[in-house]
Amino acid sequence: MIKISNNEIIDVVRYSDTKMIFAEKMLSSDLTRYKNKFFILDFNTGEKEVVTTTVYKLKKFGYAYEKICEKITSFVECDAFILKNKNVLVMFDGEAGLFDRDGEMLWQRSLSYNDSPVTSLAPETDYFWTVCKNEDCAIRYNADNFNIDIRVGGKGKGTFNKPYFASADGSFVYVCCSDRIRKISMDNLVVSDVEGVYEIPKRFYKLGRYSIFCKTDGVYLDKDE
Repeated sequence: MIKISNNEIIDVVRYSDTKMIFAEKMLSSDLTRYKNKFFILDFNTGEKEVVTTTVYKLKKFGYAYEKICEKITSFVECDAFILKNKNVLVMFDGEAGLFDRDGEMLWQRSLSYNDSPVTSLAPETDYFWTVCKNEDCAIRYNADNFNIDIRVGGKGKGTFNKPYFASADGSFVYVCCSDRIRKISMDNLVVSDVEGVYEIPKRFYKLGRYSIFCKTDGVYLDKDE
């Protein structure tokens, strides 16, 4: 496992099949405030380069990023999913907003399960996954009508223990829990553990053979054997 940044990572956005953009939270030179910086990592070559805020926003929100970012509190501390029809779903702590391809807001509502907010936004083609920490479950929503499609786990079931973050790589949904990282197969919904994790990160992502661990002291990269 290698460390690729010493700073706190507050967002990760897929750039391509081999690259990801990382949003770093950095203390300003005068030590009076925090600022965001962005870099892109090529997993094949190991090359790391600084990218502009514009590149980050474009990959996260699509071409209407300027209008969308005007309407949200923090463009970094939120999740976004560009749908097939180019509408954009943005979510922060259970509050969701849907924007059309031109950046106009279509609706704003809360997403919850048993009156508890859901968090994270892990895409799966025609669906997206969230987690509900208070209800110990992962929930898949239909991306067309935003209704609950499937719930995995639940209180007393032991499948998830206080899940707080989810990501996806096209084959699995990865769920960070208070005690371990679990993964849900998109093929058959079977839940299993992500092996070889000894310290639970704040965020976890997969890109091909690479595992990305976002911890309090920076971001680490590991490669499958």
